[in-house]
Amino acid sequence: MTNKSKYCTLVLAALCCIGWAACTQERDPCYTPKTAGVNIEFIHLISDTSKTLVADTVLPGGVFIALTDSGRIETIRGLYSSLFTISLSPVANTCKWEVATDTLNTNLYDTLTFYYKRNLQFLSNACGYTYFYSIDSVHTSHFNI
Repeated sequence: MTNKSKYCTLVLAALCCIGWAACTQERDPCYTPKTAGVNIEFIHLISDTSKTLVADTVLPGGVFIALTDSGRIETIRGLYSSLFTISLSPVANTCKWEVATDTLNTNLYDTLTFYYKRNLQFLSNACGYTYFYSIDSVHTSHFNI
């Protein structure tokens, strides 16, 4: 074998290895999440005559409680946070959450009701189906018990 043919064989083998490595999939084929989450951030608007400022409002002990047909299910607690993530129901076009901003004062709470459309989408044979959500509206209410 000549040096030229050894060099061509080596280059061909390297190209085959690079091509094989480029075709392998490195991530999970079912990367799309099956549960839809909504990020909620608590802010405080401060207005003066010249402009409006936005500031994070940190909750000392925020509690989010999912209100379902079977009752109240406590799901999320956060200490000293202004950002929370809650989930939307995959079996209904609405979901309702009760929000207590401080665990020391449980007589004050707000409710958040999300109205949305669920669109069933086919992902692949390996992953199956999942819902894509589009929020129509959000209603809030404030209660004192």
